[in-house]
Amino acid sequence: MPFATTRATLSRQWALLRHLPSRSPGTTSAELVWRLRDVGFNVSKRTVERDLNELSLIFPLERNDKSIPFGWHWSAKAGSELRGNFDLQGYLRSDTLQPAQDEGVELQAWVSDLLARQLREAPLTGDMQLTALEQGHRLRATVIDGWPLRWWLLSQGEGLVVELPLALREEIGRTLANAAAQYQV
Repeated sequence: MPFATTRATLSRQWALLRHLPSRSPGTTSAELVWRLRDVGFNVSKRTVERDLNELSLIFPLERNDKSIPFGWHWSAKAGSELRGNFDLQGYLRSDTLQPAQDEGVELQAWVSDLLARQLREAPLTGDMQLTALEQGHRLRATVIDGWPLRWWLLSQGEGLVVELPLALREEIGRTLANAAAQYQV
């Protein structure tokens, strides 16, 4: 799958997860289509259903089969760890993805206004700071360094530019340059 398509899918699925309620009866696929359209994703009901089925294999999601149309929601087992004020730091530290590595690294990045709005609704960490710039915002947060962080950074596309740490900036830059080179004719 081309990088741009993968990035769009990841961003859409991330937005979808953020629109799921924390309890039954849940939100229908049709309602989720409209909520995704409100944030810039024009997709079909079938695409949302496919995404929900795929995401339920990874995340603690449940489908309310008691009435039609079915409603999707976070499992009661999920608690507030994955919903509400999403704690990326805690999620990245969880055994679900990887064992804890260290106390984290200081991430500094430029983020777009759209991503800044999303981060205000669902902060990365408790110590996250957003500072308005002439264009965009500066993000600062202490995060666990690992592949889930890289996945999230890369999924933001042109909406995020890592500034610090320099080794992470260079790594993300190389990855994006290599991906872009594959589109050169």
